[in-house]
Amino acid sequence: MIEYLLAPHNTPFFYAFCFVALVLFLEVASLLIGAGFSQIIDNLFDATDVGIGDFSDGEIEIQGNFISKYVAWIKVNNVPLLILCVVYMGTFSTIGYIGQNFALRILGNPIEIWIASIIAGILALPLYKVIAQFLADKLFKEETSAISEKTFVGKIIEINTGVARVGLPAEGKYKDQSGQLHYFMVEPDNTTDQFYQGDMVKLIKYENKIFKAIKT
Repeated sequence: MIEYLLAPHNTPFFYAFCFVALVLFLEVASLLIGAGFSQIIDNLFDATDVGIGDFSDGEIEIQGNFISKYVAWIKVNNVPLLILCVVYMGTFSTIGYIGQNFALRILGNPIEIWIASIIAGILALPLYKVIAQFLADKLFKEETSAISEKTFVGKIIEINTGVARVGLPAEGKYKDQSGQLHYFMVEPDNTTDQFYQGDMVKLIKYENKIFKAIKT
C-alpha cells in the first residue's frame, strides 16, 4: 500500500495528499490554542491587495471579468477558502490514485503523470462543487444563513476584482460586523456607470443572483 502511494506515477497525487494532511494538522493544532487556521487564512486573503493590471486596456478588462466569474464559481457561500482548497486537493488526489490503480489493473501500466493530472484535475471540479456545497449546507449552514442576500441591500461594499458594467458583473466584497468576508457579483444599476477595482458602491437591489449598485 505504502509503495503504491509513493510510486513515481502517483507523485502529484501524493503531494496533494500531503497538502491535505498538513492543513488538517495545522487546523487541529490552531483550534487547540483557540484560533481556526482556515479562518485566519481566509481573513488574510484579500484579493484587493493583488492588482490585475491597468483597466484602461480592453483586453485586461475582459480578463478581469473572467477572473471575477471564476472566483465566484469556486467560492461556495462562506466556506473558508482554505477548506475549499482542501476539498479540491483531496478530491484530486483520490481520483488520481483510483484512476492510476484502474489503469494498472486494466492496461497493465499507469497513465503518464501529466495526462493523469489533467484528467484528475478536470474530474475533480464537479465533485469538488458537490462536496463543498454539502459542507456549506451542513457545517456552515448557520453561518451562511445568518445573513441572507436581501440584508446586503443598502450596504456600502468594495469592488474586489474586475470591471463591472451592466451585463458584465464584477466581484464585490463586504465585511460584516463579525469580520466575516462575503463575496458576490455586482453590476451598475445605471447603464452609463462602470465600477473599477477598489471602488466603493452602494447595493440597492438583488435580482437574478446579482446585486445592482450605484456609485457612492
